[in-house]
Amino acid sequence: MIINIDKELISIFRKQVNTEFFSEKFKNVNGKNHWNVICSAMDWITTAAEGLPSINVEPKGFGYDHLDTLNLMQYIITIDVMVDSINQLFRVIEGINKTKDLPLADDRTIFKQTKLSDYDYFKHIRAVFSTHPVNLTSVDGVHNNTGERFYASWVATNSLDGDYYVFLYSNNPEKDEQIPFDIKIRDLNLYGEKRYNLLNILIEKVKKIRQEHINLHKQSSIPTLSNPIEQLEVLYEENKKRFGYRYGYVEEINYIYISLKTCTTLIAETYFQDIIDEYKSYLKSLIPIILDGLQNMKKDRYSLLELFWTEYEFEKIYQYFYDKVHPLGKEYLKILSKTKTFPAILATTEDIGLKRLIVDAFLYKEFKKKGKPISFQEIIRLSKENT
Repeated sequence: MIINIDKELISIFRKQVNTEFFSEKFKNVNGKNHWNVICSAMDWITTAAEGLPSINVEPKGFGYDHLDTLNLMQYIITIDVMVDSINQLFRVIEGINKTKDLPLADDRTIFKQTKLSDYDYFKHIRAVFSTHPVNLTSVDGVHNNTGERFYASWVATNSLDGDYYVFLYSNNPEKDEQIPFDIKIRDLNLYGEKRYNLLNILIEKVKKIRQEHINLHKQSSIPTLSNPIEQLEVLYEENKKRFGYRYGYVEEINYIYISLKTCTTLIAETYFQDIIDEYKSYLKSLIPIILDGLQNMKKDRYSLLELFWTEYEFEKIYQYFYDKVHPLGKEYLKILSKTKTFPAILATTEDIGLKRLIVDAFLYKEFKKKGKPISFQEIIRLSKENT
């Protein structure tokens, strides 16, 4: 009686939504962060998909057993959380506002109740066997207005018709009868499986949303400007619309923009000014490539520096460029600044942007000359040889 859930299905869904512009598209929908809803729902669906098969709800023997009861409670609540999570995904992705409009909202094929859908009847099962057994408003899940309340006995196994059952008692002093209420694990499994498999619909919906987004922006032409700074400003705004604030080409655009605007007039060494000019020309050559990528809604990782360095020391130096405080990176940069390879200003300037531009330009020059990155130790050695 193990529930039949394909754990890969939620993994496939997660992969589909974890794309660059999909999360940005749902972060602000009419003032509400629907992306957070999606993340929460995915986490709980994954928990349920991985955990449900390991919860032992196989009834053993006859009568009451506390461990069977607690396992059953956990099992029912986990199915309920999984189903509600999937419903939340439909609400935010499909824009469904009313419960009656959710898929399978009125399905009655499993529990076969004439007055209640499977969804509503399962909520009643949850109340009886786990969440509200000592305060029930009805026997069958249909609310009454008489004020009569019902209370469940402890859970026992192996009734004539089901796997688990309770007796329901009324608060009406004129009613002494014990009303049996039973459930089958097979029915609980079918209920959970049928709703878990709704992820297939959601996966196709996500694919459709993504493709519509791509097609829409492919048809919208990006202006081409001769001024590289103005072009980068246009590309930044286009990137926000197409990929969001944090994804797409935002890092490349920001980096090139800052590098081109960094003032280098304080560099006294003419030979190094030529190195920087050559590097800036290279950065400008990337602008039309980025524009083409944005226009065609394709994100290629343009490694501006990773090709130029691979060593541990440079990794720490770039961490210093990023956070401005990394002590080891700062020390390695200090060692470089003492060599004759770099202009004197590298040791004295407080401008992190200028420091990085100087190092970037040099590493690019060496990579272009040799076809491979130059190592930190090689720079130190060459500097000593030229002294």
